[in-house]
Formats: sequence, C-alpha cells, structure tokens
Amino acid sequence: MGYQLKHSVLLSDLAKQLDLAFKGADIEVRGVAPFNNVASGELSFTKEISVTVPKIGLIVPKGTDIKGADSLGIIFSDNPRLDFIRALAFLEASIGFATYDFPSDIHPSVKLGQNVVIENGCKLAEGVVIEHNVVIHAGTSIGKNSRIRSCSSIGGDGFGFERLEDGTPLRFPHLGGVVIGQDVEVGSCTAVARGTLSDTLIDDYVKIDNLVHVAHNVHIKQGAFIIACAELSGGVVVGKNAWVAPNSCTHQKINIGDNSLVGLGAVVTKNVPENTVFAGNPAKKIRDL
Repeated sequence: MGYQLKHSVLLSDLAKQLDLAFKGADIEVRGVAPFNNVASGELSFTKEISVTVPKIGLIVPKGTDIKGADSLGIIFSDNPRLDFIRALAFLEASIGFATYDFPSDIHPSVKLGQNVVIENGCKLAEGVVIEHNVVIHAGTSIGKNSRIRSCSSIGGDGFGFERLEDGTPLRFPHLGGVVIGQDVEVGSCTAVARGTLSDTLIDDYVKIDNLVHVAHNVHIKQGAFIIACAELSGGVVVGKNAWVAPNSCTHQKINIGDNSLVGLGAVVTKNVPENTVFAGNPAKKIRDL
C-alpha cells in the first residue's frame, strides 16, 4: 500500500500539469508508491518495465516499448525520476496526502517534557520518554520504553533535491515515516529523517548518541550503537550490534555488516563486511573481529 491522496486526480490531468505526453488508460490516481510496491490506482515511475500491475499510472522514459498496456496509464518523460518528483510536488501542494491524517496514539504512560511537539499520525507506545524541546513529526512510531532526548527532531524531511533543467533545485517530498523499536535511545540534538517512499527504520535496542544525523531510508538494525557526531547518509544499513564511532561518515546506500566497527572519523565509501574493523579516509579494513 502506498501513500494516499486526500482525493483522486485523473492521470490525464496530471500529465497536463506536467506538460508531458500521456497514453493509455486514464487512471484515477488515488495515491503514489515505489515501483516495487505499486498497486492499482497508484502512480509510480520506472526506467524499465518488467512486471506491471493493472490500472496503475507510470512515468517512463520516452520511447519505451510497452506491450499489453491497455490497462496502464503512461506518461512519457526524458527524466522519469525528476518528473515523478514534479508530480509529487504538485500533488502535495494542490491536493495533499492523507496517510497520516489521524490523531496521534499516545499511551497514557508516556512521559513528555516541556515544549514537545507531536504532530498527527504518530504512535507512542507504553513507557516512552520524550524529553524537552523534541519535535516528533507525522508518521513516526516509537516502541515501548524508548527515549528521545532533548532538542531532537524525529521524522522531518530529509535532504532530497533534484535540479530542474534550468538548475533550480526542486525538493523531493518525503512521504515515508520513521519506525523506532523498543528500548531505543536517541540522543540530544539528533536528527532522524523520514523516508522518501518507505520508512526509516531503527530496530530494538539501538543506542544513538548526541548530535547524530540519520538520513532518509536508513536502517539501523538491532543493538547497533551510533556514537556522537556520526553521519549516516541516505539508504545506509547498519548491521546488528555494529559500532559506528564519533565523527565518522558514510556514502549513501553503504552496508555496514553485523558486529563490525567503524573507527573514529572514518569516511566509509564502500561496504563494510561483518565482524571487521574499518578506519581511515577513505576507510579501509584494519583487521577482523
């Protein structure tokens, strides 16, 4: 299931707004989704069409040969990702998304500090502690006995932009959420960004220190420790019980293996296998654990 609009729009009307060519079924678009999870009535984009779902809208490269597309609505584009972002920006501004339009579910045992902001569409489980001046954005779920320390931001948009042809940056609307497991601690002045078209995930027993940046669609697995001033770029996966040391940074979509250690100030540009120590700039294998 993707991200639902407050009301539907015809794909042909959306194509007109984008000034792009349209072909096929005039789908009533009720939501958006990534291509690997798209359902009937939703809009997505792809560079290559392999398996399709009936009654979906797709933004695809110009010249794409589409067989058996009677039940598909197709918008042709020179840059499908950019035009999908343009579509999201238009839909967000003109219609809006209803995915998180419900009152937040806050367990009576939750402890809230002063000046805490909790938007609609959140779920806070039993025993959660939210310290002073924290902002919890829509689409955030926090599991039992987890703690968010002072002045942190959970679930805000990540840093996602695509440039238009004239170089103007266009913001990529982030529609995913943040899912935090139980017995997690997030330190002070830490930012955890929501996902783009899926969730940012922080599993049970993860401990995150102060002044850490967790970008969109990161997955920190059970028991991992992320220490002060570390930076995890978009789509990074941190394995179970891994240790990411202070002031380290990672290239996007890097995998850090289970039980591995990333050293002080390391600049991680490639995957880190499990049970290893990586350190340096660029980070290299130091030894096995």
